[in-house]
Amino acid sequence: MLERVIRIRNIGRFQNCAAAADVTFRRFTLIFAENGRGKTTLCAILRSMLGNDPAPILGRKTLGSPEAPEVQLLLSSGNVTFRDGSWSAAFPDMAIFDGAFVNENVFAGDVVDTEQRRNLYRVIIGAPGVALAQRVNDLDNQIRAKGTEIRDNRTAIQRHVPTGMTVDVFVSLAEDPAVDAKIQAREQELAAVRRAAVLQQRAGLVPLAVPSMPATLAQILAKTLANVATDTERRVSQHIAHYQMQSRGEAWLAEGLRYVTAGACPFCEQSLDGVDLIRAYGGFFSTEYHALRDEVTNLSQQVENALSDGIAAAIEHALVQNASAAEFWRQYCLFEPPSLLEASRVRTPLAALRRAAQALLQRKSGAPLEAVAPDEDFSRALEAFEALCTSLANYNAKVAAANATIDATKRATQLANVGDVEDALAKVKAQKMRHSGEVRTFCEADVSLQAEKTALDAEKVQVREQLDAFTRQVIAQYGQSINRYLERINAGFRITTPTHNYRGGTPSTSYQILINQTAVDLGDAATPLDRPSFRNTLSAGDKSTLALAFFLAQLEQDKDRARKVVVFDDPFSSLDSFRRNQTVHQIYRCGETCAQVVLLSHEPLFLKLLWDRVVAADRKTLQLARVGEENTTIVEWDIEKALQARYRADIDALQRFFSQGEGERREIIQKLRPVLEGYGRNLYPTQFGDQETLGAIVGKIRTAGASHPLSAIADDLDEVNMYCRRYHHAENPGAATEPIDDAELQGYVKRTLMLVGCSL
Repeated sequence: MLERVIRIRNIGRFQNCAAAADVTFRRFTLIFAENGRGKTTLCAILRSMLGNDPAPILGRKTLGSPEAPEVQLLLSSGNVTFRDGSWSAAFPDMAIFDGAFVNENVFAGDVVDTEQRRNLYRVIIGAPGVALAQRVNDLDNQIRAKGTEIRDNRTAIQRHVPTGMTVDVFVSLAEDPAVDAKIQAREQELAAVRRAAVLQQRAGLVPLAVPSMPATLAQILAKTLANVATDTERRVSQHIAHYQMQSRGEAWLAEGLRYVTAGACPFCEQSLDGVDLIRAYGGFFSTEYHALRDEVTNLSQQVENALSDGIAAAIEHALVQNASAAEFWRQYCLFEPPSLLEASRVRTPLAALRRAAQALLQRKSGAPLEAVAPDEDFSRALEAFEALCTSLANYNAKVAAANATIDATKRATQLANVGDVEDALAKVKAQKMRHSGEVRTFCEADVSLQAEKTALDAEKVQVREQLDAFTRQVIAQYGQSINRYLERINAGFRITTPTHNYRGGTPSTSYQILINQTAVDLGDAATPLDRPSFRNTLSAGDKSTLALAFFLAQLEQDKDRARKVVVFDDPFSSLDSFRRNQTVHQIYRCGETCAQVVLLSHEPLFLKLLWDRVVAADRKTLQLARVGEENTTIVEWDIEKALQARYRADIDALQRFFSQGEGERREIIQKLRPVLEGYGRNLYPTQFGDQETLGAIVGKIRTAGASHPLSAIADDLDEVNMYCRRYHHAENPGAATEPIDDAELQGYVKRTLMLVGCSL
C-alpha cells in the first residue's frame, strides 16, 4: 500500500511539499483539491513510479526552479525515492485512472485515433497478451531489420548479376566444376554463330593416308619351284659355286641363256648342241623361273611405291594442314586436336622398312629358287612401321571425332540465334561469378539471411495465431465487462464486441457505439461532422463514463488486482445523480477487491458519497492545499466542515451578486441548485441524503404531498431547477451558448435567497 507522501520538491505546484501532521493514507484515501492544485501532477508522480519512467516527472519540473525534482514516498514495503533523475525502486502494483489513461487508451480530445486503439488493445489483453503482442512486434522489428540486411546484401550482389537475370535466380545457380570449359564452349559457339556463313565454306580435318606393306612379300620370299630336278639344280649350283658367282650367278646365267640363238654361244659363237650343262640350264631356267623373277621384280616396285618418300611427304603435309585447321576450328567448338608423336620422323620407319624389304627382295632376285627368311633388320623395321601405322590410325580416329564436332557446329550455327547464345554465355559466366571470391560470400550470406527471415516469418505466424486465439477469448469477456459497467453506471449506450486487427503492423482494437440499437463507428479526426461518430454522438459525460468502464473492466480482468493500489483522478464529470451514485459504488467495489483506493476530486460532495460508505477505520481525507502564491502541500482535511463551509460560501456569492452584481453569471447559475439542495439536506437530513439532487428532492416532496413541510415551496424549487437545467451541459447540449438574461437571473437569485431564508 501507499502509506504517505513524505516529500515532493520542484515538481509542478509542489515546490516544497513536506509531510506534516497525520497525512497517512488508509485503505480508502480521499484527496480534495481545487482545479490547478496538483491532482494531475500527483498522478504523474505515481505513474512515473509505476513504470519506473522519469519522463512524467522531468516533464513537470517546476518552471523557474534551479533545483532538480525530488520525491520521497513511504510504501508498506519501505521508502521509495526519486532523485538524480531515477527511482530507487519501481512500484508496478498500481492502476491509475486519469487523463493520461484516457488520452492514451480511450480517446484524445473528441476522437479515438490509431494510438488509442493500439494502447487499448494492450489494456484489454493484459500482461500475457502483451507479452505475445510484444513478441509479434519484436519479430516484426527483426523481420524488418533482416529485410534491410537482405536488401543491402543484395545491392552488393546486384552489381554482378547480368541484365535480365533476377538476384534469386543468380543466387540459386549451382556450382559447376566444368564451368570454365562450358564458358569456353559458349564463347566458341557465339563466335561460330556470328561467322556462320564463313564456317559453312570451311573444310574440316583430313585423315592421314596409312601406308601398308604388299601382302605377298612373305609369300614370294618363301616361294620355290617344285618341278626343277634335283640333279639339275645341283649341277647349276655347282657351276655357280665353281665360278664364284653366288651373288649374281643365277641371275646372270638366266639372263645369258636368253641370248642363245641358233644353238650358238653368244660369246664365242660355238655350237652348244649336245652340251649337257646347257640342257641343264634350260631345265632350270624355265618359264616358271622367269615368272617368279618377274614377281620379285614387281614386288620390289610395290615396296618402293608403298614406302616411298612421297608417301611420307603426303603424311607430313596433311599433318601441317590439320594443325592449321584445328587451330581455326577450336575457336568455334571444343574437340581434342589430333597429334602424332612420330610427326617429325615419319620418313624414318618407312625408309628403314623399305631398305630392309628391298634387301630381302634383292637376295630373292639373286636366287629365286631359294626361300628367303626375314632377317633381324627387317623385323625391327617392320615393328617400327606397324607402331607408326597404329599411331596414324589413332590420329585418324581423333580426326573423325573432330570432324563430327565441326559438322555439328556447322549445323548448329545455321539454326542458332545470336541473342540466345549470348544469353546462354551470360548465364554460364554468371554461374562462375556466383561462386567466385566475395560474390560467393555475398550469396552465401543471402541464403543464410533468407533462411533466418523465413524462420522469423514462420515464428511470427505461430505467435500471431497464439495471440489471435488468446485475444478472441479475452476480448469478448472484456467487451461484456465494459457493457456491464456501462449498464451499472446508467449510461445510455453500449459498445459492440471489440475486434482486433494488424493494420500498420501493430495490433489494435476497434469497436462501435450502440445507441438505440444502432451501431455508430468511432471515426477519427478526419470524420466529417455531418456523419455520426464518437465525436458527436457522446456527451463529455458519456465519454468519461466510457473511459471509466474501460478502466474498471481492465481492473476486473487483472488477476493480480488484490494487491493493486488503484488511483482515480476526477472519475466523474456528470451531475446526473444516478450516475454519480453508481460511480461511487463501483469505486467502493474496487476497494473491496483491491489493496487500496486513492480518489482525487475537486468536488467535495462526490468525495462525501464515498466517505459515507466506508467505515471510519478504513477512510482518510486529505487536501492538496495552497501555500503562498505558488506552492502546494498535502494536509488533513475535514470533509464534514468543508461541505458546510461551501454551502455558506455559495450563499455569500449569491448575496454579493444580487446586491452588487459581482461574479461571473454562469458560475452564479451553477450555485443555485447546490444551495437549495444543501438547504433541504440541512433541514431534513433523514429524508434527503447527500447524494440527492434538487430534482430528486422535489420528487420526494411531491410524493409526500401536502403533508410535507416543504410542499408550499415545491413549485418554486422546481422552477429554479428547470431554469438551471438550461445551463447544464449534461441536460442541454447547447448550455455553453445558451443566452443569459440579467433580469431573469436576478429574479432566480432573489427567489433562491428568499427560499433559504436569507435577508436581501
